[in-house]
Amino acid sequence: MSKYKNTRLDIVPGQGGSVRVTIDDNVGQGNDGDSLPCKKCWIIADSSNTGNVRVTIGTDCTATTGIPVPEFGTNHFILEIEIDDVSSLYFYDSVDDDIVDILYRE
Repeated sequence: MSKYKNTRLDIVPGQGGSVRVTIDDNVGQGNDGDSLPCKKCWIIADSSNTGNVRVTIGTDCTATTGIPVPEFGTNHFILEIEIDDVSSLYFYDSVDDDIVDILYRE
């Protein structure tokens, strides 16, 4: 049962938000490393990026670890990850100032 009387539990709640990560010195972390609890997030790289962004969970990402983050406008995919904290996402890119957008739900 939810905290709201007569509210279904099988629908997406209205709480959540988005954060933007800017790659600096080849790395970035979700919500700049500050804890941000969530249940699920959707990740996409900005279409203006010139590098290839990669992501891992819970540990530093490198050019040879993690998986590629889809780029907006290049393909029609978005990376969906069930995770309990946005700050657990670690990014790598060979190009500084590239951007990753994260949409999350609580």
